Amino acid sequence: MPETLVVKGVHGLPYSKGLMAQSLSASGLAPDRAYDVARLLEARLGEREEPQITVAELRELAARVLREREGDEAAQRFLDWEELDRLERPLIVTLGGAPGVGKSTLATLLAGRVGITRVIATDAIRNVIRAFFSHEFMPVVHYSSFEAGATVDPDEVGDGDPDIVGYLRQVASVRTGVGAIVERAITERTPMILEGVHLVPGSTVAANSGCVLVEAVVAIEDEGVHRSHFSLRAGDRPATRYLDRFDQIRKLQRHLVERAGARGVPVIDATSIDAAVGAGLDLIRNAVAAERSRAE
Repeated sequence: MPETLVVKGVHGLPYSKGLMAQSLSASGLAPDRAYDVARLLEARLGEREEPQITVAELRELAARVLREREGDEAAQRFLDWEELDRLERPLIVTLGGAPGVGKSTLATLLAGRVGITRVIATDAIRNVIRAFFSHEFMPVVHYSSFEAGATVDPDEVGDGDPDIVGYLRQVASVRTGVGAIVERAITERTPMILEGVHLVPGSTVAANSGCVLVEAVVAIEDEGVHRSHFSLRAGDRPATRYLDRFDQIRKLQRHLVERAGARGVPVIDATSIDAAVGAGLDLIRNAVAAERSRAE
């Protein structure tokens, strides 16, 4: 079967089932069904006499095939999702949450489904800050988030919780770096997913008019399920270090979930990673649709 070139402007690339399946999957179609539709679309292209097709024509043809196979709603979701590439403001997704809830896994899976290539962990930002500032000058960044309470003088806490006070001080230390990365993404108009324990709802990444912000907290309500996640960790993150501080980690989760509730930020239940991916995709699709309506 001869290849069909997909043309945008004066440039063209051969039609890719993989890329089309990714777009279809991001719009809500199950991956196996998305690939079936992409393969059927390849066959339809082979039936055409023209050796090339424009991006807009391919989009309309894909919508027609989807409408035949999956119905009007699936076709409309796909057309709405395709607006992501034409958004005037870049999409910024932030996934906060306590250690061990699956933030990085969810971020990676969402990035693959929606075609975002920039995924940044706030712990990487903390590591950069830690490299520049000594323990004596900025001790709080030299501890894990759930151990930052060790840097707090009990006399400074009063009736507060030292674990939360230390954690929030670390959040404040990382916030400037997070803000700089977001500003750069806005300037470059580059979609991005940020994930990390330092993304506190309503205080870390402001709802900037320069981006389409999707903010969520990832959590696992069941303590047993949450605890079991640490046994899967390997390398330089042994499970015992986290399990020994599990009470502090759960304390951080409670704080983040309460903060999310107070700020109207959705909480994604990560007990099932497949369900979590679906919930994340729904939030992104809704934000894209709202941005499309705003632009109109």
